[in-house]
Amino acid sequence: MPNHQDSTDRNTINYEPTGPVAITGADGHVGRAVRRRLAGMPDRVRPLGRSDDWSAAVRDADAVIHLAGTLQPRRPNTYPAANVGTVERWLDALGGSTVRRVVLLSYVGADPGSPNPYLRTKGQAEELVRRADIAHVVLRSTFVYGDPDDIGPSFATYRTRPGGTVWVLRDGTQRIAPIHVDDLADLLLAAALDPAAPTGTFDVSGPTVCTLDAFVHRINPPGVTIRHLPTAAARLLAHVMPQLTPALVDVLIRDSVTDGDANEVAGRFGVTLHDAATETMTNG
Repeated sequence: MPNHQDSTDRNTINYEPTGPVAITGADGHVGRAVRRRLAGMPDRVRPLGRSDDWSAAVRDADAVIHLAGTLQPRRPNTYPAANVGTVERWLDALGGSTVRRVVLLSYVGADPGSPNPYLRTKGQAEELVRRADIAHVVLRSTFVYGDPDDIGPSFATYRTRPGGTVWVLRDGTQRIAPIHVDDLADLLLAAALDPAAPTGTFDVSGPTVCTLDAFVHRINPPGVTIRHLPTAAARLLAHVMPQLTPALVDVLIRDSVTDGDANEVAGRFGVTLHDAATETMTNG
């Protein structure tokens, strides 16, 4: 079986592609990392945009990796449209295709019964994939971070200049186990393209658990000031600031961790995780 060596020599992903890989959300932070991993087979990468013919795009594909969705919908977009409607669209497109496996990127805590519309719609999307008559993998990820020059949307608002101030919701003690975007890309590709990879639903995270405040210090130059916005105030602002939805506030004040052993789960896909506690996280 051929090997695909990623661009950073971090993980070797086994795959045996016979057709393209269709990727929704390919222009996002995670999508760009996935495409970097597939740089050696550009003719096999098929990004799916909103205006594309998805049925034609997946007709001769090996796999679909679904990354499209949002925690912060901007009008006229909505949580149901972004997180459920897009899944319905490509599942409808699978009829008559050669797709052998589908992979859905979800979020820890996704639950179709959740009162939080983001977690609820993510859970509904998972249910759609599980009911489809095709091999599938659902990866429920924690917050995702990247290298200092591309930290990603989960942590972009927590970066500041030397001596600057960062606002953190709640008291900053919420626990997070962020996963590096390249590790997540490797997990997604292994799930989609390695015939030996397991199927089912898996919670994935980085191997290190820390407080949000500790991670904010790690991704900023020395001397950063952290100020905290109490939960009640954040929830009030969410009703008057379009970019800060109640669902987003609820997710940001929660822990973003998994219950299992992150290294054990990643190892099932042949992936070795980065340890955020031992990395250099700033440019300063």
